[in-house]
Amino acid sequence: MGDIVFVELPEPGRELAQFATFGVVESVKAVSDLFSPLGGTVTETNGGLASSPELVNGDPYGAGWMIRVRIGDPGQLGDLLDAAAYDALTAAG
Repeated sequence: MGDIVFVELPEPGRELAQFATFGVVESVKAVSDLFSPLGGTVTETNGGLASSPELVNGDPYGAGWMIRVRIGDPGQLGDLLDAAAYDALTAAG
């Protein structure tokens, strides 16, 4: 996508369905939907992204986090890839 210039996130309390859209990210090149890997309730959003959306690129596992979700069905965790499987999938493409 390139450098992120805008992030739209849901409000806390919103219910998310697994694999459904929950927000939008915009870069200088494209606009893309965000998809929830799990269903549940949004408990917190990163308000800092409104003024510093570039944190998504620069520190995605730290200051660039987007949302925190209370998982609705822990069984959905079995539908996800671990880091090694994700790396293999994306390397093949």
